Amino acid sequence: MSYLTVASHRSMALDARRNAAYHAALAGVINPDSAVLDLGAGTGVHGLMAARLGARRVYLVEPEDIISVASEIAHANGLDRIVRCIQGRIEDVELPEPVDVIVSVLTGNFLLTEDLLPALLCARKKTLKPGGCLIPSAGTMEAVPVCAPEVHATEVGSWSQPQHGVDLSVARGYAANTVFYRGRELRGLRRLAEPRTLHTLDFSRDDYASVRIDATFEISQSGVCHGVIGWMNVRLGETWLSTSPDDPAVHWSTAFLPLDPPMAVERGERLSFTLDRAPFGDWTWSVSSTSGTQQHSTMLSAPIAAPSLEKARVSYVPTLNVEGRLLRQVLEECGGGRAVGDIAVQLRREHPVRFATDAEATAFVQRIVKKYG
Repeated sequence: MSYLTVASHRSMALDARRNAAYHAALAGVINPDSAVLDLGAGTGVHGLMAARLGARRVYLVEPEDIISVASEIAHANGLDRIVRCIQGRIEDVELPEPVDVIVSVLTGNFLLTEDLLPALLCARKKTLKPGGCLIPSAGTMEAVPVCAPEVHATEVGSWSQPQHGVDLSVARGYAANTVFYRGRELRGLRRLAEPRTLHTLDFSRDDYASVRIDATFEISQSGVCHGVIGWMNVRLGETWLSTSPDDPAVHWSTAFLPLDPPMAVERGERLSFTLDRAPFGDWTWSVSSTSGTQQHSTMLSAPIAAPSLEKARVSYVPTLNVEGRLLRQVLEECGGGRAVGDIAVQLRREHPVRFATDAEATAFVQRIVKKYG
C-alpha cells in the first residue's frame, strides 16, 4: 500500500478510537524527561500527542515526503522546539540519543500484513534504552470460521457468472486463493465456533520469523463454512485494542481467507485449521473437517507465466533488460557530480526510442534519484 498522499493517511490520522487508545497509553509513560520516537510517523499525530503530554524531545521518523506535512503540523501547534522531523528509513537514520518510548503503527491488517514489523524491531534494537517502552508492546492474531455466503459470492462465486456468453470461471481458482481485507462487509457474520488466539508477538523481545499455526475449532452450530476471518489485537499500555469486525471500527481491516467450495460442518465436530507464512512471503491456509480437506495459498492468487517461474529458480542466471540497464546507468552517474538535467539529456540522446521528450527522461531520472539518491 502507498502512503504518499495526505488522503492516504486520513483513515489513520483521524481514527478517533485508535487515537484515544494510543493517547491513554502515552499518557501513562510520558514524563518531562522522556525522549520519544514516532516510527513511521506519517502525519505525526502520535508523536505530537507525546509532545503535548510533556515529552522533552520527540523524533518523527518517516521515509516518505509526508513528513513535511508532519513538520507543518508541528509548527502550527507550536511544538517546533520539541519535535524534530527526520526523513528516512530507521535502518539508515541515526538519532542523536537513545529514546525512552517508541510509538508506532507498524502492525498491518492481521498483524503480519505488509511486513511492517521488521522496522519496529530494528528500531527497538537500535534506539530504545534498556527498560524503555514500546507502544504497542505486543500483538495477537485471532480467527474464527464463519458462514459468509454474501461475501463468498461477491469475492469468489461471482467469477462463475457468465458475462454475455463469456465464461470467466477459470479465474475463480485465483480468487479462492486470495486473502481479502474488508471492513463492514465482514461485520455480523455467523460464527461457527468460538474465536481462537493463533499467535502472539511480544515486540519487546521477539524476532520476526516464519509462523506455522495449528488450531482446532469445535463447531458450535451446524452450517456452511465459507472461510475463516482473522484480526489482530494490540496491547497499548495496560489495555488491548481489538480490530475484530464486531468491535467498533478502526482503520485496520479484517482478513477473509475463503474456502472453495464452502464446507458443510456439523455441531460438535472439530475443524482443524493451519496457517503458514514466512516473512515477506505468501499466506497458506488449510482446513480439515469430516467433509474433507482444503488448502489454499496466495501463491496461487495470480497467474505465474513460465518465464516468471524460471526467474524464481535459485539456479537462474539473471541478465538486465532495457529498463535494468537504464537504471544501472543512472545509478552509476549518481555521486559523479552531474546534475539530474544533464543525466536526463544524455539518456534521451542515447535512448531516443525509450524517451520521446526531455521531460520524460527527466522524470525517469528524478524517480530513481528520489528512491536511491
